[in-house]
Amino acid sequence: MDINIAFYFSEKRPDEVAHLNGAETASTVLEEKPRAYIQCNPHPFDKEDAEFKYVRGNVLPPETGGKNLIIPCHEFKSFQLAAKRDEFEQKIKFAKEVAKFAAACMNCRTNGTIHFGVEDGREYAHGEIVGVAVHKKELFVEARDKYVIKCFLEKYQADAERSIRPPRFVEVIGDDTGEQSFVIEVDIVPSLSVVKESFYVVRLPDLQMSKRRHAEYQHPSIYKREGASSIRVVKIEEMPEYVHDRDFEREKAERNDELSNDDVYRKLSELFISIKEHMNNEMKYILVTDSCKKEDLENLRFLLGMKFFCVLDFDPNSKVQGLCSLYPKASPYFLEDCITESNSLADYLMKGSFHQTSWIFCNGQNDSGGQKPYDSKTWMETRREHLVKMISQICNTILPLGTFEVFFLLLSPANQLLAQAFHEFYAGMNGRNNIKCIAENRENYNSWANLFQKTCNRETLNNLSIVGTKLSHLDSMIQTIQSSGLSVKQLLCDGTKYEDLLPCIEVLRSDECSCINVDASDEEWQTEIRDKEMHFYKGGKVSWMNFWLAENGHCGKIIKRDAYERVNNHLNQVLETADSKESVITLTISHQPGSGGSTVAHHILWDFRKRLTCATVNTSQPVKSVCDKAKKLQNNEESGKNLPVLLLVEDCDEEYTEELKIHLGRAVADCPSKPNFILLHCKRSTLANASDIAHVIYKLSGREKTLFNEKLNDLKKQSKYKENSILTFVLMTKEYDLNYLQKSVKELLESIDQESAILDLIGSIALLNHYVEDSYITGSQCEAFINQHIQSEDLQHLTFESILRQTSGCLLSHLYEPATELLHIRIIHRKVAEQILNQMKVPQSQTVTHLLERNVFFNYQPTTQMKFIRQLFLKRKDNADQVKLPFSSLIAHICEKETTSIAEDVLEKACAHFAKDAFVAQQFARFLCHKEKFEKAETWVKKAHILQPSNSYILHTEGQIYKNWLFSLEEQNKQQSSPQRIGKTIELALKAIDAFQSSQEASKSETDWNNAGYFGEVEVACYVVQCMPLLDIFKSKDGCHINLVKYLLTDWIPEQIDTAWAKFHGRLKGLHNNICKAMETIYEHMAYFQPDKRTEEKHFEKLSKCEKQFSYFFCFFNDSRDKIVKQEKMNHLMPILKCHKIYYLGGGRFTKMFSLACKDLIKIIQLCTDGQGFPDKNDLQNYILSQIALAVNTDGFSVAKMLKKEFCKLSHYLCNPGQSAIPYFIQVLLYWPEAEAEDDNDSAEENDRCLINALNTMNDLYKAKIKDVQAKKKPTYPHFFLGSGSGFQRFIHNTYIREDNEQEVNPNKPQRFEGWAEGNKLYVQGHCRESKVPIHRGPKCLIPPESRRVSFYLGFTLRGCVAYDIKNETEDGNL
Repeated sequence: MDINIAFYFSEKRPDEVAHLNGAETASTVLEEKPRAYIQCNPHPFDKEDAEFKYVRGNVLPPETGGKNLIIPCHEFKSFQLAAKRDEFEQKIKFAKEVAKFAAACMNCRTNGTIHFGVEDGREYAHGEIVGVAVHKKELFVEARDKYVIKCFLEKYQADAERSIRPPRFVEVIGDDTGEQSFVIEVDIVPSLSVVKESFYVVRLPDLQMSKRRHAEYQHPSIYKREGASSIRVVKIEEMPEYVHDRDFEREKAERNDELSNDDVYRKLSELFISIKEHMNNEMKYILVTDSCKKEDLENLRFLLGMKFFCVLDFDPNSKVQGLCSLYPKASPYFLEDCITESNSLADYLMKGSFHQTSWIFCNGQNDSGGQKPYDSKTWMETRREHLVKMISQICNTILPLGTFEVFFLLLSPANQLLAQAFHEFYAGMNGRNNIKCIAENRENYNSWANLFQKTCNRETLNNLSIVGTKLSHLDSMIQTIQSSGLSVKQLLCDGTKYEDLLPCIEVLRSDECSCINVDASDEEWQTEIRDKEMHFYKGGKVSWMNFWLAENGHCGKIIKRDAYERVNNHLNQVLETADSKESVITLTISHQPGSGGSTVAHHILWDFRKRLTCATVNTSQPVKSVCDKAKKLQNNEESGKNLPVLLLVEDCDEEYTEELKIHLGRAVADCPSKPNFILLHCKRSTLANASDIAHVIYKLSGREKTLFNEKLNDLKKQSKYKENSILTFVLMTKEYDLNYLQKSVKELLESIDQESAILDLIGSIALLNHYVEDSYITGSQCEAFINQHIQSEDLQHLTFESILRQTSGCLLSHLYEPATELLHIRIIHRKVAEQILNQMKVPQSQTVTHLLERNVFFNYQPTTQMKFIRQLFLKRKDNADQVKLPFSSLIAHICEKETTSIAEDVLEKACAHFAKDAFVAQQFARFLCHKEKFEKAETWVKKAHILQPSNSYILHTEGQIYKNWLFSLEEQNKQQSSPQRIGKTIELALKAIDAFQSSQEASKSETDWNNAGYFGEVEVACYVVQCMPLLDIFKSKDGCHINLVKYLLTDWIPEQIDTAWAKFHGRLKGLHNNICKAMETIYEHMAYFQPDKRTEEKHFEKLSKCEKQFSYFFCFFNDSRDKIVKQEKMNHLMPILKCHKIYYLGGGRFTKMFSLACKDLIKIIQLCTDGQGFPDKNDLQNYILSQIALAVNTDGFSVAKMLKKEFCKLSHYLCNPGQSAIPYFIQVLLYWPEAEAEDDNDSAEENDRCLINALNTMNDLYKAKIKDVQAKKKPTYPHFFLGSGSGFQRFIHNTYIREDNEQEVNPNKPQRFEGWAEGNKLYVQGHCRESKVPIHRGPKCLIPPESRRVSFYLGFTLRGCVAYDIKNETEDGNL
């Protein structure tokens, strides 16, 4: 910690400037009568929520100091006057306020948010939201990056960068000015790992002294938070002790925050763990609930997994649109009916023998004729007594204490009715802990707690409650716990608290399911076992219970596929191999969808559970969270075993698995034993990869055929099922034989009433399942459909499931199987879904139209099923080969099998149903463009643009429409080449260019790199240049297009086009510059990142062709260049013309120079010198790169070696801080040490200084360019690898390393290079023995544990030097 900094504070700060430095005076407002203000909550801290908006005039809670360091403090700034200043003054004012607030928060170790556009008093209410008109968001982003961070001392700027979040722009609505405004917010997160033992000095911008584009700073100061203000620290000597105390408080706060999050999972595990004992009927559950919103229903699915003894429902609309609507099987009662003189409550509840949920409406129902809801006062007078008697009977007569639990679902504002139920249960249960509460909203919970405190103190209530967790998250977590298979005995008696690992990791225990006591003579047990087995063979996912039942002889054995043996043998080989060099090993099982690959993977885990620690990974969780829990799991295991943890990673992309492997490798880098983890990656794939250890397919081996047929016979004998009822297993047995599949589906479809709406429902589900992977519809939606369309009296007495089974045959199955209810419905197999579509008489266009018109999907927005339906129109990848189509597979099918006009109608209907979805409109516009209906396409893309004004992909689609429209006029232009005709082409082209440029700008604020706008601009602009010579005035003369060059690069305008192109001249004269800039951006991106072979490489080929054609018009193909240029008085254009000649030869581009032929390189060298030295830096850079390219690829090594010292001197002239990385890359090649050192000590030190400075600068430029997401998806591109030669021949260009390279120009091969590791960093020796040259690790490359000496292949990228294939080396071994 720095403490000798008193000299920074020898002078006081100047007084703040009144117009900006001082507090702003709010704009004058008309006097108004006092009005009531609506208080609102601030935007969630350190999160992005695009849907969150502020309402103008609402009031935020007062500015606060830090409460517990984690809950953020808040500070408000009006910013109204500053917003009227020029951009520079806005930046400086913004930077000053943010830096001061940030430094105060960081020194106090408290989270905080500073809000701009929120009034702090005077004519407005304190905290009143007014917003700021923001014309350029990047202005504030730049202010943070350029000025705020630089306010900190240089060595603490990295801490500031990590603690100060980028500005967040929260839209303000309800503004009558018509101008869009925002509240600009900056979050400060001073994590202890960043700020520990440091205090922060800042030099705030001096607004009075700062001049345009040059910021002046005040004297250094230290700030801290005191109350709701940031104050200046006077006694600097007290800061070390102060921050030491604050570090202690921050550590405690972070730990408590983490514990509170883990506490949610702990409580969930404890509260709901007995639910999973679905074979144990000893514990009963009672639910007490009030009104819930429609949108909450989708997030209450976990309740369907619970067998409720009874429900006390205070929602007067529950039956129609509330929770009761999800339970069609429940037996409904009114409170008054339950307690009568003749019947006790027990009579009602015993009717179902405890197997059917009794649903008791405690305050009537609005749709009821007699039992209407009462207000609170009337209810207390008339119905309270009934509730008291009912709860008393439950607690004292019906259910013994300790055999039931009561769940209070607190989703509505507090009310006396439900509070009365809490009082009665708490008293009747003698204050036992068998009452549990769930509340999503903390404010609601506090209101409930105030009512409950009459009976139960707050601390006890808190221990019984899950509060503040989003209902959707809660639903996901509880369903995870419900499906995890852990028993109460295992969780509460086992010393290892595996439930702490949920929801990231679910551990398969060695004694899984062993606590279940099966009574073989019990008929109910036999039924449940048979149902469990049949569920699996009908196509349901295998569960640990299936394996346990089979292993213990309660049902038939589960077939072990041939793939099982291969995986089993491979896994045993891994475990038997001593001293593995890899800490994390991946074993991949690929499988055709529905072929049983997942069962093979689970079977492996089950059989290895007693030998290894086995677990499954929840791939919906972040990789980092999974990694932390996996490391915790590994640490929990007995030391001395030294066995790896086996993790099943299922149904996720390769990127997730690779990222998990890298994170786990880093986490166990210090562990001596290897491997530490084995990832069993189970993935869907139609084709096998060479790296897969097993590929499971539909085709069976001879051994497998025998086993499947035997099992099929057993199932038919034991269960008396027809083949069609277990069609999935039968199809597997018959290897999905097409004839059998067609015959079976035909029989099942014919068994359904052809006039029935059920057939329509099956077609809709089949359509979804065929085109959208993992799609389904919910049971409640299916039931709603049946209620709407099936009115048969014969079916009215049947349950929903019975109706579905009776009317749809055996084509439908459950996606999940909770204990009692049907949740998600789908076709039993994707191939069956395909056959249903093929055999149905209704065309797919009609099916999808009916699907769009289903009210059950569109009444309650948004639903998961709406997302599935949306995917029908958006998903452009073919399921079979993942090839990207021009539009979705469904639309392509309708075009092919029906007509294009029908497809157009379907898309238009989709746009009507998804009226607020910009991407559906975008796809319709793309379709219309593809069909050359450009005017209509333009209309729809503009609608998409209105919905998503800043989406780069929609803007690119708009550009594509104009581009294709433009290209469609090509033949007309050739036939009628008049200025007016070409003018129409130019008008369309400029529209396309505008859209592409807007796409480029929008992409800058997005998380991924979308460079399509640059390609589009270059393609269209080059096309315009190619069209211009169609006019006589621009045709080639004397081997050159002098008039075209003159028009584009000077002020000259020929008479022939002066009037016709009057509105285009300004834009056309900027065309050349815009093309060059766009090309520079693309080529820079190419130089940095590995191109995507599937998409980008073909675009780059088109780009090279465009560039060559474009440069052609600026080249002179005879010896008259100098004469013509002089004659036209265009000498000042000679550098541009020469540059285009180099481009035409293929030079001038870093990515292309090293693959040019020697004759072209020599021509470029001659052009660069031109007998006049080096007129500019471009010539010098091209000259050096051409010389290096010659030296690398030919015998010109000796010549280049003589020029090396000269190049070193010249390279410094090329370098401009903050600009291109290419000059620094040149320096790295020039200063890279030879194997045999020839430098003296002084020159060696200077060479090391230049080399390391170049590498550091390249890394800084890379960090400024890269985006977070991009860093993972776009690995840096190695242009050279280091070989064994000398001089420039050591550097081997990547084009000569590819397999089967016929052009062996450089005979050297890449050599492993020696370096060393310090922690997680790599270094190599430079020119001096003691020098340390930093090296980056390549993608997916880890430093082996406990490594000191390492070897690797060394690549040269624009980020710096990168190590690939890093291996540990013994201390005395030879590299």
